Amino acid sequence: MGENINSSNFKMDANERRKKIIGVSIIGIVANLLLGVLKAVLGLLSGSIALISDALNNITDSSSSLITIVGTKLAAKAPDKQHPFGHGRTEYLTSLLIGGIVFLTGFQSLISSVKAVFNKEDINTDITTVIIIIATIAAKILLGTFTENSGKKLNSTALIASGADAKNDAVVSVVTLISSILYMFAKISVDGIAGVIISVFILKTAYEVLSDTIKKLLGERVDGEMVRGIKDIVRNTEGVINCFDLILNDYGPDFYTGSINVEIEDDRSIGEMYPILHEAQTKIYNKYNVFLVFGFYSVDVDDERYIKIKSLLKNYKENERHIINYHGIVIDEKDKTIYCDITRDFDITSETVIENVNRILKEEFPEYNIHVNIDTEFSGE
Repeated sequence: MGENINSSNFKMDANERRKKIIGVSIIGIVANLLLGVLKAVLGLLSGSIALISDALNNITDSSSSLITIVGTKLAAKAPDKQHPFGHGRTEYLTSLLIGGIVFLTGFQSLISSVKAVFNKEDINTDITTVIIIIATIAAKILLGTFTENSGKKLNSTALIASGADAKNDAVVSVVTLISSILYMFAKISVDGIAGVIISVFILKTAYEVLSDTIKKLLGERVDGEMVRGIKDIVRNTEGVINCFDLILNDYGPDFYTGSINVEIEDDRSIGEMYPILHEAQTKIYNKYNVFLVFGFYSVDVDDERYIKIKSLLKNYKENERHIINYHGIVIDEKDKTIYCDITRDFDITSETVIENVNRILKEEFPEYNIHVNIDTEFSGE
């Protein structure tokens, strides 16, 4: 179902998104190179290890922006035989590479700074250096805010990481500023210590980037507005009683695939429901860039047995905090079997739930076999 969906709008949006990401990245490259070179020159002239570490961090940010551009270009490649879901996950690999570079930069800076703590050298700082550092702090705050906000609007983890890193750089530069002022007015040398603090900030940023990206690559639970929006569309679809078991697979920031199960009225035929569900599928794709496959249960909500089973399961859920929901109640009169799906959290075993539900339903329906399917909540509202 859904093979005729027109994806031209999605492709246009994706192309526009990538152009904007590249534009923001180019601004980041130019700004960071200018700031990095300026700080490097001042650091070499003054002999400040903190200023040199700060410059190294800026130059690293330029390489990160360059990698973002390359990754975005690669992610834009069309699907092929080997990669039918496209190359969108390349953006996550880009973020992973950026995190690795930032980590190596922080580690190297930490080693140099620790050495400087035990081998103190005189530094030459004047009011011009202080003014320039203040100017770079302001520039970094503006650049970081712009990049991070752009990343959120464009759903780009690489831009969000670069923006957060730039704002951290502003904090790093404040440490450099304090070190320079202390030496200039009080001749107190904390340059090596300042370098250590800067290195710790760099390593912290690396950890955050790597941690967030690894979670996405491993596959994390999808929550939020998109999940609520998808379920709202499905629940408001003609003939649908409710929906459950939404599964979303992330194939990049602008494309998901997945499935959802719906309860439909039992007097509706498959031929009748096909075009209705197809329309809902198309709405979801056009709005969220999510290709969703529908599974369904046919439910007779007026059947007294259905009403009784639902009441029993509702009572079980209310008394067992590890049960999230119950659904898919189907009574097969031919095989004398009651089917139901139970969604649990990870703090109760499937065996315990199956045993409990079997016991509860058998007491009321001893003549029926009980078939309990255990679901996991892969996404939440």
